[in-house]
Amino acid sequence: MTVATSTQAGAGRWGADLRFVAETTIPQSGGTGTVSICHFVDFEDVFFIPVYMTIQGYVYSSDGCTSNNFREVTPENFVTLQMSGLTPTDLPAIASVSPTARIWRQAWLVAIAFGVLCGLGVVVLGRARRPRTSGTPDMLAIHSLVAMSQVAIVDGRIDEAEVHHIANILTRLTGRSYAAQQVTDMLNKLNPSSSDIEQVGQDLSDKDRQIVLEAALNIAVADGEIHLNE
Repeated sequence: MTVATSTQAGAGRWGADLRFVAETTIPQSGGTGTVSICHFVDFEDVFFIPVYMTIQGYVYSSDGCTSNNFREVTPENFVTLQMSGLTPTDLPAIASVSPTARIWRQAWLVAIAFGVLCGLGVVVLGRARRPRTSGTPDMLAIHSLVAMSQVAIVDGRIDEAEVHHIANILTRLTGRSYAAQQVTDMLNKLNPSSSDIEQVGQDLSDKDRQIVLEAALNIAVADGEIHLNE
């Protein structure tokens, strides 16, 4: 049994990991189930965003690829197991990145390049600012609210927990105090839609555009990962 290891420091995580591919009909040695087929990958993530991932090959795992323990399998043995019907035959003989995963990585490269071209610089999550009382929402808060609302609504609706999270992010990033009810009132008044994304960031300074992007990323990573639709 071989073990994959990874390292985490600050916002970055890198090393080797297992990624689930499919179940097989190969029985486990203890006779308590079947083993899973996984990709054995080298990877690096920053702020939960995949910077790169290289697939080294297929491996087998007895725990659904949820830990870092695995058994190596050569391409020749993998094909033999496919011919025996023990491993799904629709998998390529040589492990490779799926089209969806490739698009996902390319989308982030485009997003990062766009940020550089716009002079947004490096986004630092968690910047703390001292809140001050908010009267009329300023343009930075409105642009940030529109961006966050469109990330939050990808699952169909913005629930109460997300409203409170948006209020906390607005307070922290804009330096003004926003309550959950005020955010709800702003959403009802603005009624933002996906078409409003084209206007987000217009007439703002580069610094304020960075804050808007930071607000959207805070919502996207609220549950610990960024989903493709987000």
